[in-house]
Amino acid sequence: MNDDELKIGKVLTALMKKKGITFNKLSDATGVSSSNLKSWSANANPKSWTQLKVVADFFGVDIEYLLFGKSNNELINLEDILTEKIFEGWVKISVEKIASGRPIVKKPSFEDE
Repeated sequence: MNDDELKIGKVLTALMKKKGITFNKLSDATGVSSSNLKSWSANANPKSWTQLKVVADFFGVDIEYLLFGKSNNELINLEDILTEKIFEGWVKISVEKIASGRPIVKKPSFEDE
């Protein structure tokens, strides 16, 4: 079996079984039609990245895991972003400062020249 083979059917079915939910309940929770979810469970190629993201988020997995049953990326939560140096050598700016809407850098004044 090829690692790049689509496995969404098995993965989706396993995630639903683990949560104990039906296609209709998953559809109600995510807004993705139950017919789309059922076609995915038969390994049909999903047509919408937005819908994939909503379903992946519902289960707490990333899209790659949902599609292929594996993931090279760990999901990063807000605490990880606030406490780790993400990019070595880059200027570290807190999420709070960015979210505040205040300017991140002071605009240069050309009046003093």
